[in-house]
Amino acid sequence: MEDDIPYYWKSVDWDRFIADYPPPPIYGRTHGRLSSDALYALQEQRFLARVTEAWDVPFYRRRWTEAGLQPGDISKLEHIQRIPSFNSDDLRQAIAAAPPFGDHHPFGREGFHRMPLKLQTSSGTTGMPRATLFDPIAWEAQGVQMARAFYAQGARPGDIVQITYTNSLANAAWNASTALHHWLGCVPVTCGSGVVTSTERQLEYAKAWGVNGWFTRGEYLGRIAEVAAANKFDLRQLKTKYLHSYLGPDIEGHLRRSLEEAWGAPVYDNYGTHEIGLVAFDCTAKTGKHISEDTIFVETVDIDTGESLPLGSRGSFVATSLHRSVPPFIRYDLRDVLVITEREECACGLCTRKMSTFLGRADEMVKLRGTNVFPLACQNAITKDARTTGDFICVAFYVGEGLGRREEMTVRVERRSPDIDGDSLAEDLRRALHKDLGVRVDVEIVEAGSLAEHTRMGREGKVRRLLDLRK
Repeated sequence: MEDDIPYYWKSVDWDRFIADYPPPPIYGRTHGRLSSDALYALQEQRFLARVTEAWDVPFYRRRWTEAGLQPGDISKLEHIQRIPSFNSDDLRQAIAAAPPFGDHHPFGREGFHRMPLKLQTSSGTTGMPRATLFDPIAWEAQGVQMARAFYAQGARPGDIVQITYTNSLANAAWNASTALHHWLGCVPVTCGSGVVTSTERQLEYAKAWGVNGWFTRGEYLGRIAEVAAANKFDLRQLKTKYLHSYLGPDIEGHLRRSLEEAWGAPVYDNYGTHEIGLVAFDCTAKTGKHISEDTIFVETVDIDTGESLPLGSRGSFVATSLHRSVPPFIRYDLRDVLVITEREECACGLCTRKMSTFLGRADEMVKLRGTNVFPLACQNAITKDARTTGDFICVAFYVGEGLGRREEMTVRVERRSPDIDGDSLAEDLRRALHKDLGVRVDVEIVEAGSLAEHTRMGREGKVRRLLDLRK
């Protein structure tokens, strides 16, 4: 009928949903501590259901057929490596071939009336933002994933949590507010970024309303601390219990320690993606990020060959969503470099595989004299030097012509003040970066605030660390 409306709260059996994807604290008593055999059986059941659905999606049917697969060839979870992986470039091609949403979705505009849908996009830091549809299960399962993280980090019903991402086409802020509002009984304060609500005003809100937790990037936590210091605002007067953040390649923990010292509160690292949701999160033990294994099957593959690697190996992260049907994501190579470890029981009570610190982006790799260098790996040396602002960008370029052409990289780093000796700072950073990267790079010292145009520090979206002049 023309007036049939797919009401959101009648679109899903919510009791069944909670049993399938338990929010906290149920998660800690159930799926968060399953035996290895029970977890594998659950993952296999969900994986095979997603594979069956994906055969009806043109994107997967085409790619799998070209790889020599037929329906029925994938009958166990251990067969997953037979399936070819794909990446964001393949999704862009799918969108270009079947605009505007691509043929990786199970339906186009003709099916939009059948169920409640939300359209979100990637951040667009590496090209045109990719549009992705979310049905209620995909949307709320992401909320549950993040609610698990907040709970493991100390959030409890009644807490007020300040969100410094903006509710926009990117779904990070929406994800956080859904987690807090729908699945934790917390009060989200959707301030948005410093562009939407000034940092000074953000601090006023936090003090006036007794904010208990923050959802923000590591870089912006540092920015807030700088503004607080400049205005003689003591961050420790706030009622902050936890800082839910994304620290990037903070390999030795320098960024985390400096932020915790400034705020007087624990900082928790997390890892998530636009399409898959919050994949992994720190708990109060801070001994590696727990993976929500009932919602995602994780692998690492060799950056150059794409071959699967054993647990404990550093490689490119490949994710298979176990809850997403609209659209499915099966063997999605996110090209984020990290390490996945064996399942273990944690002091917090959860028993999961864990994820290492984020180590870099495979698609931003620069090959210097035979060594693979990831621009984000420069963060460790730069953030631990108090003479820098912590902001930097790597400039990759070619030198020479023909067979003699080679790649080079210069790291531009902001110093805190013109009074700091730039030559001495540059020389010290060259040595520190050589130690971390395994190859020598040049360092150029620039003034505070001068890199914002390129890094997007303080703006919407991810901070950029590579200016690629090779393209």
